[in-house]
Amino acid sequence: MKIRIKAFAILLLVLMLAFPNTVYAYEIHEDAWAPSAHVIVESYSVTNERIIPGEPFVLTLVIKNASEKLSAIDTLVEISNPAGVAPEYGKVAEFYLGDLAPNASETIELKYNTWTSINADTMDFYVTIATVDRNHTTTLRIPAGAEEPFSVLSLDIPESGKQFESISTSLAFKVLGENNVKDVAYIVKLDGEEVVNSSIGIMKPGATKTSAAAFTVSEPGQHVIEVSLRYADEAGQIHYMEAGKQTINIEKGTGQQSEYDNPDFGGGTTTGPNYVGMGAMAAVIVLLFFTLVIILKKK
Repeated sequence: MKIRIKAFAILLLVLMLAFPNTVYAYEIHEDAWAPSAHVIVESYSVTNERIIPGEPFVLTLVIKNASEKLSAIDTLVEISNPAGVAPEYGKVAEFYLGDLAPNASETIELKYNTWTSINADTMDFYVTIATVDRNHTTTLRIPAGAEEPFSVLSLDIPESGKQFESISTSLAFKVLGENNVKDVAYIVKLDGEEVVNSSIGIMKPGATKTSAAAFTVSEPGQHVIEVSLRYADEAGQIHYMEAGKQTINIEKGTGQQSEYDNPDFGGGTTTGPNYVGMGAMAAVIVLLFFTLVIILKKK
């Protein structure tokens, strides 16, 4: 610092000697060349790694004083969000962190609500970090948009069960975006084979539903249960969204599965027509008719 001041004084003396009739006014500030702490956004993340329209999310920032020897004085962090998102009611996007020691860091979190009308692929957040002697702005570019038309709210798949006894699964989910989703169905697979196919139909944006199903497993041992949602896109193409899967341990049971337990095999009480009984009755009527004709001919 002293060398710089001496160099400046020498330069000023040379100018004064070269131009003796000129008046020079100057003021030297020792702190004009003083280094200041450098505070940065070390890392950031959002819930689900992207902003999903209509779904709340949490933005997490790690703010660090990257200076090795200098403290950051009166550190203030302000977040400016894009259109389509807003901090949760009652929250402000401004955080006073105070003084940060060299290499020290602070984690801040802010919960946001989102609009279903978001149609951008990315959204930019501007983070301004100010200290007593400097400030700068960092841009955070975050992916946006729903990769799938549904959001899984809860999923229940058992971890164990018994042979020939009922196994139940359930799924609660919500429709994202602004469009209807067609041909929705709740699908459950056991070891890759479909055991449940429950049609739901058309679902509106924002609608929520809980679907459940029960089935039995005939073989003991470990099996894999997969739960998914089937749907059709605007072009009519069928897609599947995997909701989750679980390995289930089936213990040997004491009962036995009857083929009539499966509705595909029929059985049990039926409300349809009894074609065997109707055929027998028709045969009796025909026999009585011909008997009557023969009697009349003899007379």
